[in-house]
Amino acid sequence: MPRRWSCIVCFFLCSTLVADDLLERRRQTLDVLLKNFRPSTPVLPGGRVSAFERTWEDWVKRTGELPPDFDSMPSIPQLPDPLMIRENGKLIPITNLEQWKPQKQWIRSQFEQWVFGKMPPAPQNMRAIVTETRRQGGVTVRKVRLEFGPDHRATLRVELVIPDGKGPFPVFLTNHPFPQMPWISTAVRRGYIACSYVGQNPKYGNGDDSDAYIDVYPDYDFSCLARWAWAGLRAVDYLYTLPEVDKTKIGMTGHSQQGKQALLAAAFDERIAAVVPSSGNTGENDPWRYTTDMFANESIQLLTGGKPHWFHPRLRFFAGREDKLPVDQNMLMALVAPRGLMLYAGYNESAANVLGFEQAYRSVQRVYRFLGKERNVWLHLRAGEHETFAGDIEPIVDFFDAIFGRHPFPKVETWLHGYTFDDWRQISGEKLDAQLYPRKRVGDFLLGGKAIASTASWEQTKPTIRKRIAWALGEEPPAFSIPPIPKILGARRLGGRHWLSSLFNRPRGSDAQIPPRRKMPHMGVGLLPFGDDLKGDLFYPLGADGKPKPGKWPVVIWLHPYTYQLGWSAGLLVHGEWFGMITDYQYFDALAAKGFAIFAFDQIGFGTRLPDGPPFYHRYPHWSRMGKMVADTRAAINALAALQEIDASRIYLLGYALGGKLGLLTAAFDERVAGVASICGFDPLRLSTPDRGTEGIRHYSHLHGLMPRLGFFVGEEARVPFDYDEVVSLIAPRPALLVAPTLDRYARIADVRKEIEGPKKVYSLLGREDRLQVETPVDFNRFPPGLQKKVFDWLAESAHR
Repeated sequence: MPRRWSCIVCFFLCSTLVADDLLERRRQTLDVLLKNFRPSTPVLPGGRVSAFERTWEDWVKRTGELPPDFDSMPSIPQLPDPLMIRENGKLIPITNLEQWKPQKQWIRSQFEQWVFGKMPPAPQNMRAIVTETRRQGGVTVRKVRLEFGPDHRATLRVELVIPDGKGPFPVFLTNHPFPQMPWISTAVRRGYIACSYVGQNPKYGNGDDSDAYIDVYPDYDFSCLARWAWAGLRAVDYLYTLPEVDKTKIGMTGHSQQGKQALLAAAFDERIAAVVPSSGNTGENDPWRYTTDMFANESIQLLTGGKPHWFHPRLRFFAGREDKLPVDQNMLMALVAPRGLMLYAGYNESAANVLGFEQAYRSVQRVYRFLGKERNVWLHLRAGEHETFAGDIEPIVDFFDAIFGRHPFPKVETWLHGYTFDDWRQISGEKLDAQLYPRKRVGDFLLGGKAIASTASWEQTKPTIRKRIAWALGEEPPAFSIPPIPKILGARRLGGRHWLSSLFNRPRGSDAQIPPRRKMPHMGVGLLPFGDDLKGDLFYPLGADGKPKPGKWPVVIWLHPYTYQLGWSAGLLVHGEWFGMITDYQYFDALAAKGFAIFAFDQIGFGTRLPDGPPFYHRYPHWSRMGKMVADTRAAINALAALQEIDASRIYLLGYALGGKLGLLTAAFDERVAGVASICGFDPLRLSTPDRGTEGIRHYSHLHGLMPRLGFFVGEEARVPFDYDEVVSLIAPRPALLVAPTLDRYARIADVRKEIEGPKKVYSLLGREDRLQVETPVDFNRFPPGLQKKVFDWLAESAHR
């Protein structure tokens, strides 16, 4: 065979092998999703859905569509920057409007591809039929049926409430049905035409006119939220025909799921001059990257499982791989710029995340600044939960008035996390040259001047390691030590709990009082003060007689993940089932059934202590939030050890994500910790370089503000003064369980496996290699019920050895 033909045959054979390998990888990715996540919930009766929306699994089976090739997609751990364009694999900054125009089109195309589906173009044949006009309470009410699309088969019911007076009037547009949710009353009082349209959840009783668009536009795969938004744009088409409407002053809003569609509508149509998406949270103002399980809000997996028709099925492919999404909600918001945009939600909503809101706001604020309209974007995080009241609607109209030039209301910015590394540097005045620190490789801590080969040499090394970790934790101010109260108290003994705890449905009143719907047979609950005037909930085991179990109890201190909104009590109730998080009482009850007491409290900047986050570094510029968390956890150990009911020799730490890191750090400093279970807490700092596609040490220094001093080592990760292999080694020879999922996007499993070798050598040196257990399930960064059971069994086994 001629050489030329041999090369051609070789080329095609290699191409076929590569294609087969790619196909197999994508199939394996799908298998992981199907095996790890519970099946999606069928769409409930009451509204029609397209064929691809019945369940996600049905769609996958029928279409045969596979996940994208994630290996070929860049990992973007932080929010993707709207002002950066990717050319030939490189990011190039946008510097002029000519570059911004095609970027907007690209962003829209990505949202249609991965998140919402493709929408039809605007119809050119709309006709409006007035079905009713009446006077009511000094205003005119007009009902209209819009007909459009092929053969005018698509319809939309619209209702206008028009105030008396000389127009043209600004418009308050929403798909909230009137009068079930009378948001429009406030707007009408303040001189707006209120316009509502019937494109919303049919549970409100009016049906959903956008259902019919599934059949009218069969060539478009726009999901339910996209159909609602597209319906809203048809209402705008009609408003543009009315002489009484000021077409430059159309403001759109919606609450919860209506908030999601309101943002989408405004992003895709520049005729909407201002938008207030209210409490839509995930899929609205909370970016997907900050809705993973460790934030305990509506993740991609949960939302596309519980509401498979809201988004396009392709979105579910990114569950656990949020960093692979080419776009995020901050980029959808960027499409609104420079028009008015106010991010609006309750900061303690169960499905919210103030960190995500603030990060999205900071990102989109740069776009508004680039366009010269920074005053047009606001951040308004109100106190309270999901529901709204009259006083919550007035700020929406205030915003519209300010954007439309009707009244000069001042811009609102609400910060509940409120941290940046640059702010900390300015407040603290600290400086550091990372180049002055030596480069270190994994395992170097075992060398020192010479190889550590004995228990004595290891004991001599430990103080040096602790000193380097303590430097990163910051300078803890001296405290006056108050002796613990050696008694479990009821809430009334200490004047009650924090007011936010009632919002979280935490136990109230005297000992053993748990809300009836959460009553658990194996545990009671009391209140325990500790540390700097802090209080935590102590759940204790009950005997068969319903009284506290006799004897001394082992205790587990639960250290929560990044649950800014609810602290230790985060949980999600979806379709009658609790999804996943340990923090519901039933999981505490499972531990109590094994004879454990469980102590739970909020960390600084989380839950009831969320408002304490922003001023922390103004008060303690040279300490750190993580340092404060370690101090509080050690104070909790003091209080528990003083109780006669607690076995002080069996105090265990259990933490997930943030809590997993905190548990390891606390155990490294406090020998009273009998053992620690860390879920997704082991973090190879020196190996998490930018090429790994993880948040790396920016997670601690720039994003969450846990240990700001680490920020000086961004780009010089090999010079970081300590790493988690040293932290775990300090825990030896006490029992330690480390769970590191193979698909954890925050810590690459290859790096974890490489770095865990050092602690294994220390445990072996001390003759207790059996006490370090490392689990690497094929899963994402999660703490699902099956894993919880394994961890509880490990705790029970460790406590009863």
